[in-house]
Amino acid sequence: MSRYITSLKQKAAKQPQRIVLPESDDIRILQAADRVLAEQLAIPILLGKEGDIHELASRYQLDLEGAEVIYPKKYPALESLAQTYADKRKATGMTVEESRRFLLNHPLYFGAALVGAGEAAGMVAGIETPAPEVIRAAIQLVGTRNDIDTVSSSFIVVTDMMQFGHDGVFVVGDGDVIPDPDEYQLADIACNCVERARRTLHVVSPKVALLSYSTMGSDCGAGADKVRKAIQILSDRNVDFIYDGEMEVDVALVPAYAADLAPRSPVAGQADVLVFPDLNTGNICCKMLEHVAGATVLGPLLQGLAKPVMDLSRSSTVDTIVDTIVICCCDASRI
Repeated sequence: MSRYITSLKQKAAKQPQRIVLPESDDIRILQAADRVLAEQLAIPILLGKEGDIHELASRYQLDLEGAEVIYPKKYPALESLAQTYADKRKATGMTVEESRRFLLNHPLYFGAALVGAGEAAGMVAGIETPAPEVIRAAIQLVGTRNDIDTVSSSFIVVTDMMQFGHDGVFVVGDGDVIPDPDEYQLADIACNCVERARRTLHVVSPKVALLSYSTMGSDCGAGADKVRKAIQILSDRNVDFIYDGEMEVDVALVPAYAADLAPRSPVAGQADVLVFPDLNTGNICCKMLEHVAGATVLGPLLQGLAKPVMDLSRSSTVDTIVDTIVICCCDASRI
């Protein structure tokens, strides 16, 4: 188990959060619920018929004592959720009746409605649902942060190289949501990653490197220009964190390169948040670190939402689901 996950579990156990798991017909979800209950990490909210859920659990000898089970059709506040969703979708002409029917037929959206209404602290979903649908449900029913227009993702990368990052730990974004962000989205991704570093890693003063193939104007091209424009946008916003760029990744991480190529940078050689210029580079980097360098990579973790919603891969293991629930709890406890 990653040293970092152990620390997160200790934090989650101090203040267990109510986390909705809408895909309760998948045995991996129930196995993860059994685990978090046994370790007192969270209070799972499972959606479905109680008899069906407990029958599946008993088949695999799982103990779901302490979990909440909600059958959407019998939920006392269903009309309130339906009215709220209809109000949010009034521009599309959605009626309350249509809203009610949609929520009853789509557990993912019902779960997001619970989060939006404050009936759950967060949601973990996606094991049976494509990521764009998880994001769509979250945006429609939970909403984005007041100061951010972009929903993106980050990875937490845990390495044994303690001299780099935050004791060997980095936040890396975006690696899963926006294929080719423009300069405004890139600035939003930087802000989202800082929030991830502060909220999940508890880094007081994140140092953000906006990465490129160029360092401080050493090369030209549209890719480097986009990063420079994102830097200017962050400056115009007067953000409350330290950032710099554009810079190559070795300059961002290695003090010797930083001293030579960016001697006046407040970030170079000590970055713990790495913002990649596009999804290709971010995703490839994280998977290389995981499979070649032996790093532990947690995520992708959705960010930029008003309340935590986490997206699972359809190939997620029970361990991955448990880790994601733990991160969701830690995020929720700091909102």
